[in-house]
Amino acid sequence: MASLRDSVKDYQEELRDGIAWVAFWKEGRSWNAELFHLEVDGTLEPFDRSRLEEIKAADPAAVILNGYYCGHLGEDMSLDELTAGVRYHYENGRNDLDGFIGAHDDRLPPEVIKEARAAAHAAGLPFSEKPYRDGEDFDPYVFDGSMSIEDYELMHRMIEKERSEQMDEWKTGYSSYDRDRLDAADKMKIERGIYFETKDADISPLTDLPLAELMKLREESAAAEQTVFENLKVQASAWEEQAAKTLLFDKAIEYARIPEVKHTANKWQDEGNDRHTISNRVYKMSYHVYENTRYDRKAEKSIPYSYTLSWNIYTNSPHGYGQAKIAGQDRKVFADRAAMEKYLNGRIKAYEKLFTEISPAIPPEYAEQFRVNGQLLPGYTVEGEEIKQPAADIPTAAPRTEPGQETEQFAILIDSRTRFETGEPGGYWLSMPATKEELHKAMRSVGITADNPQDFFIHGYSDREDRHTALPYDMVCAAQVDELNFLAARLETLDASGIAALNAATQRKNGFENIGQLIDFTYNEDFFVHIPEVHNPRELGDYYLNKSGMVQMPAEWKNSIDLIAFGRNAAAQEKGSFTEYGYLVESGDAWEKHFEGRDVPEDYRIMSYPQPTVELDAAPAVQAAVPEATPQEPRPVIPIVLTSEKPAEKLKEITDRLEQGITELFDSERYKEYLRVMSKFHNYSFNNTLLIAMQKPDASLIAGFNAWKNNFGRNVMKGQKGIKILAPSPFKIKKEMEKIDPQTQKAIIGKDGKPVTEEKEITIPAFKVVSVFDVSQTEGRELPDIAVNMLTGDVEHYKDVFAALEKTSPVPVGFEKIESGAHGYYHLEDKRIALDEGMSELQTLKTLIHEIAHAKLHDIDLNAPLEDLENRPDRRTREVQAESIAYTVCQHYGLDTSDYSFGYVAGWSAGRELAELKSSLETIRSAAAEIINSIDGHIVELQKEQAQDAPREKAAMPEYIYKIEANPRTTGDNDRFFLQAYLPQENGRAKIGDVLYIGSLAKCRELMGGLNAGELTQGEVKELYAKAQEVEADKDTFSIYQLKQGDETRDFRFEPYDRLQAAGNVVDKANYELVYSAPLALGTSLEDIYTRFNIDHPADFKGHSLSVSDVVVLHQNRLDAAHYVDSFGYKEVPEFLQEQTQQPEKINPLKHVEDTIEQNDNNFDGIINNTPTVDELEAKVKAGEQISLVDLAEAIKADKERGKEKPSIRAQLKADKERTGKKKNAKQKSQDLERS
Repeated sequence: MASLRDSVKDYQEELRDGIAWVAFWKEGRSWNAELFHLEVDGTLEPFDRSRLEEIKAADPAAVILNGYYCGHLGEDMSLDELTAGVRYHYENGRNDLDGFIGAHDDRLPPEVIKEARAAAHAAGLPFSEKPYRDGEDFDPYVFDGSMSIEDYELMHRMIEKERSEQMDEWKTGYSSYDRDRLDAADKMKIERGIYFETKDADISPLTDLPLAELMKLREESAAAEQTVFENLKVQASAWEEQAAKTLLFDKAIEYARIPEVKHTANKWQDEGNDRHTISNRVYKMSYHVYENTRYDRKAEKSIPYSYTLSWNIYTNSPHGYGQAKIAGQDRKVFADRAAMEKYLNGRIKAYEKLFTEISPAIPPEYAEQFRVNGQLLPGYTVEGEEIKQPAADIPTAAPRTEPGQETEQFAILIDSRTRFETGEPGGYWLSMPATKEELHKAMRSVGITADNPQDFFIHGYSDREDRHTALPYDMVCAAQVDELNFLAARLETLDASGIAALNAATQRKNGFENIGQLIDFTYNEDFFVHIPEVHNPRELGDYYLNKSGMVQMPAEWKNSIDLIAFGRNAAAQEKGSFTEYGYLVESGDAWEKHFEGRDVPEDYRIMSYPQPTVELDAAPAVQAAVPEATPQEPRPVIPIVLTSEKPAEKLKEITDRLEQGITELFDSERYKEYLRVMSKFHNYSFNNTLLIAMQKPDASLIAGFNAWKNNFGRNVMKGQKGIKILAPSPFKIKKEMEKIDPQTQKAIIGKDGKPVTEEKEITIPAFKVVSVFDVSQTEGRELPDIAVNMLTGDVEHYKDVFAALEKTSPVPVGFEKIESGAHGYYHLEDKRIALDEGMSELQTLKTLIHEIAHAKLHDIDLNAPLEDLENRPDRRTREVQAESIAYTVCQHYGLDTSDYSFGYVAGWSAGRELAELKSSLETIRSAAAEIINSIDGHIVELQKEQAQDAPREKAAMPEYIYKIEANPRTTGDNDRFFLQAYLPQENGRAKIGDVLYIGSLAKCRELMGGLNAGELTQGEVKELYAKAQEVEADKDTFSIYQLKQGDETRDFRFEPYDRLQAAGNVVDKANYELVYSAPLALGTSLEDIYTRFNIDHPADFKGHSLSVSDVVVLHQNRLDAAHYVDSFGYKEVPEFLQEQTQQPEKINPLKHVEDTIEQNDNNFDGIINNTPTVDELEAKVKAGEQISLVDLAEAIKADKERGKEKPSIRAQLKADKERTGKKKNAKQKSQDLERS
């Protein structure tokens, strides 16, 4: 028989350190004790819960105690004192097992399980309590009592029915079972088994075969089975990688949930019972003085005879466990108090240096205490490590526990996700209720504006120490700002007792579910009866029996009543709740809804985002001489943070963010910024253009991580965040389709009169979220300058540019004097564009682009019935579209756009549906891209025509110099260098000539020596290179053809193959031009080519992203096959090759190198400068080369420096007018004119 002292002795250390819980109970006259631990989240394990239920059944008065949380126990108590403390709890019913189990039981209440059972039965399904009771799946083949016999039999009938249906369908002759299970970020289990079903199997076709043949067939089947198994292992490896990512997210979430540490702001606080504490964000020092007394019979009181002092210094990290002890001493005994205080003051003095700052630097040996999953918590620094943020930032988000600092009832911590995820300390405490101006000030302090609303989040809340409000943390952080603002105002209406009742109401088992119910509590204070001094059944029994006046009986009768049982029965009858803030029971009054489910009152609506205070980049004004601009620092990427794990959910999340981005776009400057992005990425889809504008508006050239490294020789800089865009991710399925007769192109009809079908593999288009990076986020090999130079107000070679626009226009263009003051108009009746005479060349081009947009998009038949015009955009929409297209095209070519203003787009977009806004933006993008591509094509055609008409002069053979350069497109030792020719100029500079040879360093040196000695000519060197490439001629290749620019191919562009055929058109190679050709790597499929040329296309690829109507020609095994890019996958088009009598055009590999070399690099003795002149461009055209507007702009600039005079606009166009004859008199303009 064990005494209480013996039981306490076994667990005295656990009672002192306060980590574990110890249960004490009696069985007969013998005392028992047992140790229990709570989970990290403060809940009980099912096994421990069951054990406590057994102990309670053995002794209903059993208690469970913890030296840290329970009174009458302490770390410095002797065994006898601990025994007395345990006895006190047991005899007074303190900390009984009922309350402990209720506080730490995470099981669902019986009523929830009852509802779930009823729902399952209503649906005709069996029900098991095990997932609700233990959080585990039940084994359908083991009856464990969690189901009724009826449910268990029903489940097996359903299993048998399902299995029978499956066997009837497949006729496989076997049954199977699986025990597959996935525990995310932890464990994956795939276990399958099969067994033979004699009644369903038919092996008679096999029994007639010889044994040897059966064995062979069996080996083949087993080999195929092994292949399936190996493929499954590969998929399992993929799961490992994905599970590792999930685990990484779990660790990051665990990090993010660590709360801010509580501290006393370097001030001593009296904790009661002679305990005192001082702390900051890093250190915590405490001491406890205990008087050792004995009873003096003469004095009739206890007299202290010694003093026991315990003091210690620990780290004070936020996660609260595993603190490191820095110094201290336990239970040091002093004979008198003066000696004890002298020693204590010396210890305080010795360590006061630790308590001079709110957040001192952490010594390296204690740094791990402040790291969670290897990451240093926000706001901390380690001695000797680089400080990422100034120390002054830390108090901004300091804990709200400093005495006397806070006077508001309620405040929320506002923070930025980008700052938080990068470990920056800080945040801003916003006192509520607040105004919109105060909210904007808080947002700006953490870098939140209308440009990055996705970064905003609420990171915590605080209150006054004397009016503590125990609101659910997660509920507050997930709430809307306006709701919290109204809640703060309502909290001010509650007195101290109301606050205490609210805290108790939030802590009860079925607490509040949302902020609306919390607000409604302030209108329903009388709904609950709150008894703050009652915390357990014994105190409730004592209150009702002795203090409430509700029970009238003699005192001697009351003494015989079991207070614990009385209180427990009372709570059960009235369905009351015990909380740490007191006892709560419903009063019987009705709960009135005042706010839940309704809008926040107007006076408390403050949620909006401040506009950025930094002005956005503006186009430079037109000047005679454009000053050299100061380079601007690249703007950091504002990443779209995706919280989903599955690709489909990520796609849904980014699509939702796109919709939000559209609604936020129509601010004047943000809209211009979007158009500037579109001018650089006009061949990208609308969604991707908007995504780039949302995340990095100053992007100029983007590519994937590997594309930068492999194709450009550049690496993404450390710490850079990717720009999220959508990329094609097609997948294949097999589908039964009608078999088509290749001659008639109609379905083949079978003998039964029905179309014959065949199984075909088709490609389904789909998309996924990928990350790309801008060139400003990379470093490495220099790139050619791809920017278009700024054109001046009087545009050089205006005649060619104007002519290209005339060819782009779907209607004739003319000049006239417009008296109304408009720059131009599109005449709906005459189908022509009129431009005002006397405008500058720049204004003429801008106006013409504007009117071309009207002519392409807004032309109508004036004689058509009204119902045919219902879908025509309204006038404001037409002007927004035309002006946006003109701005985008001008931006693309570097024309001055400083006079454009889009202040009206906010009013135009207000009240319009999202689909209508998105449709207009897509219309603007596609029209701008079409105009840009058309202008480029016509400029090239005009230059070719000019070159053909120009007289050819035979030039003297020039003298060249040669240099060996590193090949930026090297694939190995045999093409690591190239031999470059340079032609010296009279001004002391040199112009880049041809690339003569690509090969090893030794070979290039040998050939350069021959050239310098006069033993070889450039033509001979090129011939040597061509012969070296003949070995490669028969290798597999692929070539990409895209439709030529111009009106003649407009009806074919982006047309699916079936619509092309329905219109009587064919895929004619004459309509196409070769834009790219390259070797075909082993295993590369058409889908691989499609993906590559939509995401990470090579640097020398000059076409648009692979789209419907493009053609891919595969040259394999000396045979060619043409494939049309269709809406779904590819369509083989042999007609594309029918006229072909020679091999597909090959792109000179030397030209790839020339295209990659950066011009104007001045890297050859300071004399190279390849800025082209107009004459040189004409020479290139004569040689059959193409030139771009970039070269044109540079040639213009060079001609201007030489002082060329340029005729007026009218003079330049005079010849054109004479050829076309006198202009017809302009008709009377109607009110339907589209004017600029």
